[in-house]
Amino acid sequence: MSWLLYGAYGYTGRLLAEEAVRRGHRPILAGRDGERLRALAHELQCPHRVFPLDDPFRLEVGLRGVRAVLHAAGPFVETSPPMLAACLAVGAHYLDITGEVPVFEAAFRHDARAREEGLIVMPGVGLDVVPTDAAAALLHRALPSACRLELALHSPGRPSTGTLETVVEGIPGGLLVRRDGELRSARPGSRRFRREVDFGPDRTTGPMAGLLGGRRSVLPATWGDLATAWRTTGIPEITCYLTAPRRQVQLLPVALPLLRGALKVGPLRRLVRRRVARSGGGPDAPTRAGGRTRVWGRVEDEAGRWAEVILELPEGYRFTALAGIRALERVLELAAGGGPGPVPAGVLTPAGALGPEWVLGLPEVEVIREPQVVSPGEGEEGPAAG
Repeated sequence: MSWLLYGAYGYTGRLLAEEAVRRGHRPILAGRDGERLRALAHELQCPHRVFPLDDPFRLEVGLRGVRAVLHAAGPFVETSPPMLAACLAVGAHYLDITGEVPVFEAAFRHDARAREEGLIVMPGVGLDVVPTDAAAALLHRALPSACRLELALHSPGRPSTGTLETVVEGIPGGLLVRRDGELRSARPGSRRFRREVDFGPDRTTGPMAGLLGGRRSVLPATWGDLATAWRTTGIPEITCYLTAPRRQVQLLPVALPLLRGALKVGPLRRLVRRRVARSGGGPDAPTRAGGRTRVWGRVEDEAGRWAEVILELPEGYRFTALAGIRALERVLELAAGGGPGPVPAGVLTPAGALGPEWVLGLPEVEVIREPQVVSPGEGEEGPAAG
């Protein structure tokens, strides 16, 4: 069935396009820059379509005959609403690789419409939130009474320009957590937050040796799981973390309010984005091939029982390419009736729709620590701030 990849010539978009072709697909490559698009389409021997996102008519025309869209053009807080609206209008399934909480929350508001149209809408089929959503689901299965969930990501390496632009756009929103099932603002310097996470034994060799496991300093982050893990598990208290150098963790409580104030000024934010866009690229091919990522998760219930899980997976951008294409394949299979029970429809999370085992079957994904429930007095104390 015909499907379309929008933003195909971006850093991550190109990785998705190359992975799709490697797996035997010939997707329609799309975007607004005709010159870059034609060059990539010629190189990969794929059809292409040139259209912008700010013209609803041209956008819907661009999606004619398309069964599904994998959207890879960010920042998604700007680009997702028109693309999702067009997909719902023309009857195309929608997937993207966002990690932006507002994008997930906006997508979930279209659940009823997607169900009416019989369409699958699945944001976040890359590094965020595929492995973390699986970790949350595995932990909830191990401890169904869990009321608190913490997730942390350790992904050494350089971010792409698209990722940095998304960060710039997200800073004015400040830090969010989920408490009592609601998204709430939080102070990054709060003593309730962890300062370190143990990412398990470091089994890597070569250039990655010593960079993956062990205790790592972390800072709280507005991560997409604040939206998705809530839907996947129903756990009402969720906090997300990213690893960072200790100095950054110490400076964040002071720096974040200053950055928020500065980047709320539209012209200054646009200037910073332009500077970021000129920085160019992301991790090179050898780094992607040799890099590894760790995901840590922990749940606790009111009785003080807890469980942890650690997953290891390929370098983040390579994982996004591997997971994104396979998620699209699975969505098309499900939409064609390739699964038990009724065909799913609506706005779905990756683990909610595909199950956590699906992630464990992706290339080079390993379970470093299985989730085992520990009762008070049996082991380490509950997850007080580290």
